[in-house]
Amino acid sequence: MIKAKKTEQDDTERDTKDLKQISGNLMEARSLSRIFLILALFWTIIITAVAGWSYRQAYTTALEIAIAGARDTFNRDLVYRRWATSHGGVYVPVTPVMKPNQYLNVPEREIATPSGKKLTLVNPAYMTRQVHELGQEEYGLWGHITSLKPIRPENTPDYWEKEALLAFERGKNEVSSLESSGKEAYLRLMRPLITEPACLKCHAVQGYKTGDIRGGISISVPWGPFKQGLIASRRTIVFAYGAMWAMGLIGLWFGWNRINDDMSKRKKMEEKIRNLSITDQLTGLNNRRGFLSLAEQQLKLSDRNKKSAVLFYADLDGLKQINDTFGHEHGDKAIIEAANVFRETFRSSDIIARLGGDEFAVLAVDTSEVNSFIFTERLKQLIDIRNNKECQIYKLSISMGYSCYDPENPCSIDDLMVWADRLMYEQKQKRREARGERRK
Repeated sequence: MIKAKKTEQDDTERDTKDLKQISGNLMEARSLSRIFLILALFWTIIITAVAGWSYRQAYTTALEIAIAGARDTFNRDLVYRRWATSHGGVYVPVTPVMKPNQYLNVPEREIATPSGKKLTLVNPAYMTRQVHELGQEEYGLWGHITSLKPIRPENTPDYWEKEALLAFERGKNEVSSLESSGKEAYLRLMRPLITEPACLKCHAVQGYKTGDIRGGISISVPWGPFKQGLIASRRTIVFAYGAMWAMGLIGLWFGWNRINDDMSKRKKMEEKIRNLSITDQLTGLNNRRGFLSLAEQQLKLSDRNKKSAVLFYADLDGLKQINDTFGHEHGDKAIIEAANVFRETFRSSDIIARLGGDEFAVLAVDTSEVNSFIFTERLKQLIDIRNNKECQIYKLSISMGYSCYDPENPCSIDDLMVWADRLMYEQKQKRREARGERRK
């Protein structure tokens, strides 16, 4: 039967009441803070990456719009040139602004109307140049018709245009990039001008043939308006993602604070837990006090998770005889050997204890009655292995009973111990009767 003094039982009951609200696995404050910092850092990295990606998308979109605008301007210029080329140029009145093109050497460059009004022939290149000048004046769009072999000195390419023209000769059909000109930035785009049959009227003397690249049109779109739009987008992105980041951190902080508050309540009892002696000094197992405390907490978890458990109650047979015959030193050794057998039999998650004297108890968590047979057989095998070793001056024998905990029909740890102790005692009696039969 359960051999425990009344005073020990009273102490156990008092300590158990003190420990009812203590979790078996207390979270460390530093570990919790570290987890919070890691999560906060991870959240910050995610928000920063997504915000950066969003801004990159806005920048790419602005760049694509600017490029599309430059392409439209180029295409319009090309349409104007083809229209003028298809008509052999156009005659316009000579004015201080519209002077005859000194680089155009064709018959009838200047003519007069019957009324005496002077007209000058405007070829496609001259027309394109004037359209570019008007566009720059009116809208800030800057265009430049250029070539590696320009007739007009003003059409000489700058460094960027020259590199683009050389790229066209290598097979590229468009060059674009953001460039600075003084304090202003421009999206520069350039496409080649392909020699068409109508172009040979003016450019055949330069050696061009139909299909040759004879130059290009460079378009410069002011980047300022797009930059202002990007600044506005950046503000929106910073505000939106900053708000998301802040809300995420606030959520993490509330979660951390809630857990920390709960942990703080448990920490108030931590000193008391440390002062309690819950370990058996001889075996290193839980003692009765520790076992009851941990077992009650485990049964609560079993109730919550609807997991069954099995309590084993065991006696080291013949301990008094070992003490009387070989001395208490061997008796202590037998207790330690029995403790090691229990450690090897059960899992690290199970609660193993020496209740006092020759009594042991184990609460196997998440275990059914069917699995209890496995533990019992393993215990027998380990004892047999120990007893079959040479130079054993005494045999180790353990009687064990068990009781099952059903979360659907909960009971106290004391009830489980009483039922398991009863079965253990019946097993011990059967062994005694069997030994008596052999003696006869």
